[in-house]
Amino acid sequence: MRRIPNLAAIAALILAPEAASAAIDVTVDHGSVYQTVNIGDTTQGFIQIHNAGDAADVLTAWDCSIADTTALVDQAGKKLSSLTIPAGATVTLAPNGPHLLLENTHYTVDYGSNVPCSLTFQDAGLIGGYLDAVPAP
Repeated sequence: MRRIPNLAAIAALILAPEAASAAIDVTVDHGSVYQTVNIGDTTQGFIQIHNAGDAADVLTAWDCSIADTTALVDQAGKKLSSLTIPAGATVTLAPNGPHLLLENTHYTVDYGSNVPCSLTFQDAGLIGGYLDAVPAP
């Protein structure tokens, strides 16, 4: 007796392959950046990253175009090459943890201004956000 494969199951896999993969749902809140006094100053940026998906994602690149270089650093200032955002979690880039370091700014970061930045994730791709300038501590 010859068995006929379940054609409905095969069709479902062909037509909807994304059903087999994890849902991706990464967002960022507007964050903050310390104001600067001079052009060329270095400053720090902070932002919250939310992963409402059911799989972890990895922050792999970051850029704030107001600076020559944007680095992701840990609390001690050591540069990081990536940052995992666990599934169902919120990760806050903050002064007492990982945060963005904007080096050699092209303009002064004036109180109340907004600095556009982009974050690139392994699965979610490119996500933009703004950092609102606040007084430095």
